[in-house]
Formats: sequence, structure tokens, C-alpha cells
Amino acid sequence: MKKEKNLRPILFFALIGIILVSALLFIISLLTERVTPPVSINNNSVASRLEYWEDAHGTVAKDVIYEEDQSIYTSSYIGEYKNYGINPKVSKISKNGWNLILLNKNNILPDNYQVNLKEIAGSSIKIDADAADFYNKMYMEATKEGIILTPFSGYRTVSFQRKLFENKIEDILEGIPAYEENRDKEAVGEAVKSVNIPASSEHNAGLSVDIVSRDNSFGETDEYKWLCENAHKYGFILRYPEGKVKSTGVEFKPYHWRFVGINAAKEMKKTGQCLEEYLKLK
Repeated sequence: MKKEKNLRPILFFALIGIILVSALLFIISLLTERVTPPVSINNNSVASRLEYWEDAHGTVAKDVIYEEDQSIYTSSYIGEYKNYGINPKVSKISKNGWNLILLNKNNILPDNYQVNLKEIAGSSIKIDADAADFYNKMYMEATKEGIILTPFSGYRTVSFQRKLFENKIEDILEGIPAYEENRDKEAVGEAVKSVNIPASSEHNAGLSVDIVSRDNSFGETDEYKWLCENAHKYGFILRYPEGKVKSTGVEFKPYHWRFVGINAAKEMKKTGQCLEEYLKLK
């Protein structure tokens, strides 16, 4: 009678082989850097997450590629304050420079600009998700040196920005005699020096954080000094520095810090330029 072959040893070694191959593939997958394919900008998506964001440092001004046809971007907020001397255009849109988008009284967000939000360390405040990662690194490094950064304001809706701006106008009007000509225009012109019009605030794009302390004058705190010396390492700049009102149109705000990406922040730190000067845009 023919003796049957014992298949157990064969199955055992086959199983061991499968386990070893699976383990090897798993290790290779961990060691292999996964590159996220670029997202192309198109007429339906202004907030593309940077077709050219090749590293964690961000696009610099000289490398920004602007869309040739800016007319595809519109805003329902254009002309809202035209009668008061403020008539912005839609911010110049780039294919690769979302981190350097310019927002001020002359440049506002398009209607379909989208923001992905994420909470930042030390609070429940949210900002742009990519910028939040850099902020969180900055927060942790500051903490190691005994500096506690306390966020007060991050992302704001356009409707909330409108409320802030209108409230500022009302406050200013209280100090202007009712009989004075052009008092409304005067109030709007004064208000925009400290509060952005709706859709023109960097808070509306989730790119800025207002940082405060228990001290009433943030510009004299250790936190402010630390930020001035270190924020650029994490892609943040002091958006409205002293002596730059002519370019920014906004008074000195020591608490307002804007994400632009590490490379751009380092260049601006070196040259002492504000964002308008750096981009050569108004």
C-alpha cells in the first residue's frame, strides 16, 4: 500500500514564508515616503492646496504663479463701501501661493474661497489646517522656553467680520458731530485703519492668529519679543509692523501674526518688508 505524503511541513513553511514577505512589505511601506499628488487649480476651486507645495516651507514671492484670467473669480462684497472711498478688487489669485494671498482694504476674498480648519494648541480656536500645524510647532517650542502663547482670535466668518467693522464705525460716529459733512465717509475711513472690511480680513481666510497676554500692552511682553525673534522660523510674520502704515493701511498691531510659510517669512524677516512690500502689490 502506497504511503500518503505528510503535507504539514510544506504548509508550515509556506505559512512562514507568507508571514516573512508580509512583514518585509510592511517595513518597506513605513520607510517609503508617501508623496501626495498635487491638486490642480481650476475654475471651480480657488482654494487649491498648492499645486507646488513641494515641502513644508511654502512658496516665496518670486515663485508665485498667478492665474492669467482673474475674471473667473468674483465677490459679492465688491462695491459695498464704494460711496465711502473704499472699492476693493478680488485678491490676485495664484496657482501655487495660497500662503501668500494678499488681503487688505484693496483686496478681498472671492466668494468661493474655502478654508479647511483645525484647532490650534492652547485653545479651541481654529485656523487654516496647514497653518495650524506650523503654529502648533511654534507653540510647543515657545512653551519649552517658558513662553505661553495665548490665542485670542483665529478664523472668523465674513458675517462676523462685518459686525466688527460696523461696530467700529458706530463707535467712531459717536465722536463726530451730527452736523459735520461727510461724517459717514470719515468714520469708515477711520474704521478701516484698525478693522478690516468684510471678506478682506486674513482671519476670514484662517491665516492669522491674534495672540494676547495678561499684560494690557502686548508689544511690551516677553511673548511679543519671543515672537519677533522666532515666529519666522515657523512661517509667521508680524503682519502690521510699526512704521508700515503707508504700505499696509493699518496701524501697528503687535498681537496680529500671519502665516506666509517659512521661506517667505525668513525673507521678510531679513529684508524688514511687510507683506505688501514683499509681494510688490497694493
